[in-house]
Amino acid sequence: MNIRTFSIHEQTYALKEPFVTALRTVTEIEVIHVIITLESGAIGRGSAAPTFPITGESKESMIAAINGPIMTALMARSMSFQEALQTVQNSCAGNTSAKAAVDIALHHAYAQSLGISLLQLLGGASIPLENDMTVSLDEKIAMEQQMLRHLNHGFQTVKIKVGTNGVEDLERILHLSHSAEKGVIFRIDANQAWSPKEAVQFIRQLEAQAVPVQFVEQPVKAHDLEGLRYVRDHVATPIMADESCTTRTAALRIIQAQAADMLNIKLMKCGGLNEARVIADLAQAADLPCMIGSMMESSWSVAAAAALASTHPNITMVDLDAPLWLMEEPPSPHLLYEKGTVFYHEPSSPVKAPSSLNN
Repeated sequence: MNIRTFSIHEQTYALKEPFVTALRTVTEIEVIHVIITLESGAIGRGSAAPTFPITGESKESMIAAINGPIMTALMARSMSFQEALQTVQNSCAGNTSAKAAVDIALHHAYAQSLGISLLQLLGGASIPLENDMTVSLDEKIAMEQQMLRHLNHGFQTVKIKVGTNGVEDLERILHLSHSAEKGVIFRIDANQAWSPKEAVQFIRQLEAQAVPVQFVEQPVKAHDLEGLRYVRDHVATPIMADESCTTRTAALRIIQAQAADMLNIKLMKCGGLNEARVIADLAQAADLPCMIGSMMESSWSVAAAAALASTHPNITMVDLDAPLWLMEEPPSPHLLYEKGTVFYHEPSSPVKAPSSLNN
């Protein structure tokens, strides 16, 4: 694999409404697109968005990492596809979102050079993936309005953001549960907001009220694996690790500590498709099912996550609603949404290097 050229394009997209979690409020996102052209003429496009509270990256740091150590290492010599993927990961410490953008571009370019689709490269086919839609943190009446709107659009699984305090969070969830139609599934995401004992108390109250909760995501601080294990051991509801599950090393620590029942994989946290596959493989060996999610990202990087979910047997859940929050993004031709499901789609014509992504 020889890289002839690469380019970086920046875009900013406004959200249709504020996206509020226990960690941050988002009204717009900055997106970095990377275009890689191989000597063969094959072109690959990758994308990433900075999420400072989670990965510690900004738009400026991502561009510096891509322009600097990542592409310098990749263009130093000819190498195989697998060597290129490892070179990206070894080029610098951290910078997982910047690495993810390049990793995704390399996958697309390599697939095109072989005359196959990304799905074929990953070993699968396009299938409908049952998706969820997030209810942003707000007052309970406003959250109810959000939820009912999502249900009217065909979603049967809703992800509820909580994390202010236990009493208010419980009131929100019970109110939503009473308002939802039968068969609706709740995913609860605390984004690290609780102490271990608070989490146990909260989850036990949900269990006592028979709220249909599929799992509770990251109830405690990311670094507190002992606390995460405490919660898992003291409730019946499955516990999912999100912010705790970043790289393959972090995933292995969670597995060894028996700290979670499930893992949430995100390309921006781990460094791209190749690293995400490794995490899913590790979890499969430990009988831990995985969900693949995303930060607030564009459809180009979320499409790559959907492709992996379509091809890996241990990725049994998806949380890929981020592009639906964006107001004016030109959508990726690879990502299709339909009544609560998402598909990875391979268009008949290959991606072309754009003259500009800022039109």
